[in-house]
Amino acid sequence: MSSNIIPTYSLLVLILMSVCIVLANADAECEYVNSNLLIPCEGFLMSGSDSPNTACCNGAQTIDKLFQESDCPDREAICLCLKNAAQTLPIDLQKAAKLPALCNLTYISIDPNVECSK
Repeated sequence: MSSNIIPTYSLLVLILMSVCIVLANADAECEYVNSNLLIPCEGFLMSGSDSPNTACCNGAQTIDKLFQESDCPDREAICLCLKNAAQTLPIDLQKAAKLPALCNLTYISIDPNVECSK
């Protein structure tokens, strides 16, 4: 592993942790979203990968299923976590918009303009 990757991952972890502070009731959801979707999808969403890897799609599908099965407050927390990530992380929003189709997602998206209260 290149020595340049370690500082990048450390910075990403710090940023992702700060995103989770936004809502007290969303801490668990954000941690789960970060570990299952944002970190595995980093290569696709924040760098040069042309397509998401298997771990990214598997994690995204896990979050999509969790969103589907959750009640409204948990859905809103998951949505806000993804929205905050889209607003604060260096995510390629064009790639993020393609993620649902590439990973067969139905319910979630990474969009800085999504309305999470509905």
